[in-house]
Parts: sequence; C-alpha cells; structure tokens
Amino acid sequence: MHLIEMILTAYGLCFALMNDKATLITSPLRMLPLFKDDAGLTFFDRMLRCPYCTGFHAGWLTWIGYNWPLFSTELALGQVLGAILFALASSASCYLIDTTAQKLEG
Repeated sequence: MHLIEMILTAYGLCFALMNDKATLITSPLRMLPLFKDDAGLTFFDRMLRCPYCTGFHAGWLTWIGYNWPLFSTELALGQVLGAILFALASSASCYLIDTTAQKLEG
C-alpha cells in the first residue's frame, strides 16, 4: 500500500510540473537558456513536456520526501539505490498513467 501511495504522489507531482500547476518552480526553469534547440525550446521546456522524464525527477523527489528522516541521518548505498530504483519505477508509472489518461480523454 505504501508503494501505491508513493507512486500516486509522484504522479501528482509530475502532473503539477507538466501542466504548470507549480509555476513558482517551472517558470524560472523554463527561462534558463540551457541547450536550446532549433524550435527555441530549452532543456527544461522539453523535459517538462515528457511524462517519462518528469516522472523520474518527481520519483526521486517523492522518495526523499517519504524517507527524509532516514535520508537526513546518514546516506548509505542502499538508500541511494532505493531512490534511483523508485525514480525509475516512478517514471514508467507516470508515463503509463499519463498515456492512459490521454487515451481516455479522447
């Protein structure tokens, strides 16, 4: 049950970041002139359009949020691997949920 709760939290964060519900965070990121392409999109513009990419970053942020007491006392290899593995699971889950929601919307 804890894993499902974390996945849904990560998707909520991913959705908020992708759909400009967290403009305090996304607006400054979109203005950074990093790696502009031919269409004028920056790195963060492209990343925030991709549920897989944004889901990965939402995943490790969610993992840190849920495990903060353990994370703040000592940083062990198992914790780092746990964060990376959850971020990967989160990216796949966010992509799957977002794609399914888009198909259902028509």
